[in-house]
Amino acid sequence: MASQLRFPSLPRLPGALRPAGQGQPRRALAPWTLAAAVLAGQAMASLDAAIVNVAGPAIQHDLHLSGAGLQLAIYSYLLMFAVALVAGARLGGRYGFGRLFSYGTAVFTASSLACGVAVNPVMLVTARTIQGLGAALLVPQVLSLLQVTFDGERRRRAMSLYGLVLAVGVAAGQVLGGILVSADVLGSGWRPVFLVNVPVGLAVLAFAAGRLPAGQRAGQARLDLAGAAWLAVAILALVIPLTFGADAGWPAWSWPAAAAGVAALAVFARHERALAAAGREPLIDPALLTRPGIRSGLASIFTLHASYGGLLFTTAVYLQQTQHDSPLRSGLTFAGYAAGFATASLTWTRVPPAWQPRLPGAAFAAFAAATGLLAWLTSGDGWHWQATVLLVIAGAAHGTGFDAIVHRTAAGVPGSLTTAFSGVLATISQLAIITGIAIAGTIYLSAADSGAPAPMTAVLLTVTAALTATGAVAHFPARRILRSARQNQARGSQDQ
Repeated sequence: MASQLRFPSLPRLPGALRPAGQGQPRRALAPWTLAAAVLAGQAMASLDAAIVNVAGPAIQHDLHLSGAGLQLAIYSYLLMFAVALVAGARLGGRYGFGRLFSYGTAVFTASSLACGVAVNPVMLVTARTIQGLGAALLVPQVLSLLQVTFDGERRRRAMSLYGLVLAVGVAAGQVLGGILVSADVLGSGWRPVFLVNVPVGLAVLAFAAGRLPAGQRAGQARLDLAGAAWLAVAILALVIPLTFGADAGWPAWSWPAAAAGVAALAVFARHERALAAAGREPLIDPALLTRPGIRSGLASIFTLHASYGGLLFTTAVYLQQTQHDSPLRSGLTFAGYAAGFATASLTWTRVPPAWQPRLPGAAFAAFAAATGLLAWLTSGDGWHWQATVLLVIAGAAHGTGFDAIVHRTAAGVPGSLTTAFSGVLATISQLAIITGIAIAGTIYLSAADSGAPAPMTAVLLTVTAALTATGAVAHFPARRILRSARQNQARGSQDQ
């Protein structure tokens, strides 16, 4: 019992910021208005994962940050976000998805304002950390709210929009960050990259607070403190070396830290199984990962997002360092990827149903082919228009594959496991992007330091091999996986 803590009563926000309580919300939002509101919250969190990278040099100069201080300013958000995601999902299951979304949005908006007016490094890093906590509270509720609001074809469309916002947000952050820093609005320099969240956050709260469904409530649930602690240790031990190791030349501490993270993850899994066997409530229900198709779906999503993170990072570095493009121009170049992703996300459901089981495998193949050709193009001189076309194709493949996999995987998740699935999906996506950036950055920098003529080629060929291998292993038996997902959906209906 010492490893669990009974939740206290959560206080209500006053006035217009009051979130939904027990039962039905007052003046509930229409389904698609709800989708727009929660996806706007998701967009803020996704944008902030990348928008600060472009403003990094300006922040460093203005606040007199050291190299380590700049890294903390950029990555403290990501670290807190990754660590608290699963706990945020669990809290949503206890207090209600709508309530936690509103609280998370309020925290995120207030901390964004604090970031924008920061006058010293300590204030900025502290505000960024709290901003990551706010994102971790609101993000897991988005998928849960969409799942409890929509069903059938409308759920498929909502999930496509969710996938669009989730992945395109990072690329859009590069573009928006470059625009805001270059504009230097009223001499404010880098500060608008944070302040832009304030009006958006207030608008989301005005629409959503008190008007979102609570979803299934977990009654007198208790927080698995020991599980939360082990998971936090595991994620930190894995993410810190991945985040800082490459820039530091992979110092001796990075490998033991990563090994400790893997060990802590194993202890966490064992603890969760023991808690479930004892009839208590674990942070992540082990029953989620025993469902057929869940593990392969999450593994595929991890590979796609890791490849995307690596491609995004190395393309930006290549364009700015080798081609001497400005941050804004390099961001606009990658906008083609976002356009391809957006188009595919909104149109893949029009593919005949008989073909849809093969979409993930075809998407992996298209992504691998596009990056392979891009490796060949960048081995020469310059960035030609054909390279931008290949980015559009890669984005379309990513959008198709991600949406199809998420929809198929989510179809096998019953209502009782919605909260766990939301937290795991968000955490897997975040860790994948961080991992992809670390691996691609290491390969790129190592190739550049060794005098290789085209370090970008080495990264792209690695991405191609990873996508090809994963596509072949995870999606060859497409019909069997789809059949398992349908069986899971039938079981989920019975569970509800």
